[in-house]
Amino acid sequence: MRDSIDSLTEDEGTLLSLIARAQPITAYQIAKVYKESPVSNFGVSKGKIYPMVTRLRKAGLLSAKALGNDRRGTELIWTTEKGLELLRDWLREIRPAHLLPEDPLRTRLQSLSLLTREQRLQWVAELKMQLLQKLADVEEYGRTVTSPYHDLVHDNAVRSIRSRMDWLDLLLNRIVNEADES
Repeated sequence: MRDSIDSLTEDEGTLLSLIARAQPITAYQIAKVYKESPVSNFGVSKGKIYPMVTRLRKAGLLSAKALGNDRRGTELIWTTEKGLELLRDWLREIRPAHLLPEDPLRTRLQSLSLLTREQRLQWVAELKMQLLQKLADVEEYGRTVTSPYHDLVHDNAVRSIRSRMDWLDLLLNRIVNEADES
């Protein structure tokens, strides 16, 4: 466990940023935001949120105060000045992975020829159906959320999904025009 934190990981920066925007907030409320957001790719499961909050508190980046009369030990959490300083550093940092993010679908595409033509067609069809559902989820979520730059975050998510669907159309065209090689 890191007791001293000089820079934030992506997960820590994302969590600290959420807390800074919504503070004071409880860990339960944080977990709910992570669970319900279709536009954010929070790389943290509910089981990792609480330990990360504890780690950030021990490092002096978060403060907390117990809610009175709450038998579950619920605490309100907020960022400290030190936490805000590291968060600002994290926000300004542009890493190479930000320029072309990891894409598990792009990685899978490199080995798609291991599937039969029919399996490849099914893969594309299933992916397109899931993307259409994700687009509907993003559109619905976009009507309910208000946050700084929300319109641009929403626009980026919609454009990303539509771009991915265009990419899949190119792939589908290629598969349809190829002879089955398996």
